[in-house]
Amino acid sequence: MSSRGNQRRGPNRNSENSEHGEEFQLWKDLKEKLPAVIEAFNDSSSNVTDIRDQDKRTAEKRDKGGPLSDELSKLDGLFRNGVKANENAALLIAEVLEKAKLLRAVQKAKEEQMEANTSRVAAQRAKESAAASSVYDFDGSGESPVPSPSTAVPHRMGGGSKGDRDSLPPSRNRSTPAAKAGSAEPQAGPAANSIRSKQTFAKDDEVAFKPKPLSNELTDWILGIVQDVRGDGKSRRYRVLDADVDENGHQKDFRTSASSMILIPRDGTILPPLETGKVVLALYPNTTTFYKAEVMGMDGDGKVNLKFEGEESSNTMQAVTRRHVVEYRG
Repeated sequence: MSSRGNQRRGPNRNSENSEHGEEFQLWKDLKEKLPAVIEAFNDSSSNVTDIRDQDKRTAEKRDKGGPLSDELSKLDGLFRNGVKANENAALLIAEVLEKAKLLRAVQKAKEEQMEANTSRVAAQRAKESAAASSVYDFDGSGESPVPSPSTAVPHRMGGGSKGDRDSLPPSRNRSTPAAKAGSAEPQAGPAANSIRSKQTFAKDDEVAFKPKPLSNELTDWILGIVQDVRGDGKSRRYRVLDADVDENGHQKDFRTSASSMILIPRDGTILPPLETGKVVLALYPNTTTFYKAEVMGMDGDGKVNLKFEGEESSNTMQAVTRRHVVEYRG
């Protein structure tokens, strides 16, 4: 896996006993205790009502000059029950608040650790990119990357996870499952390449593109924006700005051709639903990288439920915005 993939990957966290296990157990305890808190509060409120009614009966009997010992004894019992009910409610509420504080502290610590890890990896990635990049003449042929300071990207990442984010894309060293029957994994060949080369792109188009590797390492499909178009026909070339921003606010741009790009529909475009079982490339949530995935269905708000390659054993699906789910290419 290239450095881009490694930047956003980590150990599988789908088990409740792994990275998210502590938060899950705390939240489970909170949910189990909440009914007891509500019941204790209701008991205390009911006892207050009983005290009011008994006090009223005692006053009425006193006004009539009747004996008060029984009424006062009942009132005393209600006061004692009220003290116990309030103490029980207070203990339960304090316990729930303590667990809620602990849950927040655990989550905050993990967020800070994740942020620190991301910063370290981003710094390393910037060093590797600087060492590997080279300046090119745009009028030449072929594909090569060049570092380019730039302004902020106008179009950013899409998608989002369904529920808590408890998994990350796995590394490439896992086995690749065979495509399922009915999947739309295309076959490479001259005809497919010819169709792709005929597609044209315009400035500011959002695309998935695959940079030409500098060596024998594999490269990922990544998110970018077309910055410039030169030439016509087979000689047409594009300059694409990488959507990923390093810690210094810089981005790389690449020279590429139509055969190495996939157009991402503009925001608001009405797109057809995808068939369950279809093999696609999808923008993994909170990254700028596209990975192979299988469509599990569509949800109600226009997103696609996906199982990303390597996460087949997980019960977690990722929900990605429809326009960031595109045709599969290897």
